[in-house]
Amino acid sequence: MDVPDLLPNRLNFDAIVFCGCTMKEMQVIALTSLTFCIVVFGSLMKLLINMFLVGVGIAFPLSVGLSWLIALFFQKAKQGKPKGFVKQTLLLWCEDKGLLAPIYIRRSGHWSVGRTL
Repeated sequence: MDVPDLLPNRLNFDAIVFCGCTMKEMQVIALTSLTFCIVVFGSLMKLLINMFLVGVGIAFPLSVGLSWLIALFFQKAKQGKPKGFVKQTLLLWCEDKGLLAPIYIRRSGHWSVGRTL
């Protein structure tokens, strides 16, 4: 008799919905790609034929493809890494470039608790 292979330790994690990305990650990817496509193609069509909304209409299907490509990139980046590795690496990169305020303590050396005998 086969016993179903249940892994209850995975219940605390977000479910993977597409290409190794969770629902929250896919929402951020989709919003970012849609915004990028609307700005780029809307501006391009405004310059070329003076019709911004034509660019917006082109941006919607192209943002689906861009979202898919970004999700594939993240799938490859996450492969074999622990949970949260890519997010932490991205946040550390943003700290290094000055895009975000430092949220991680990155100090090596002697730590003192501030007490003396």
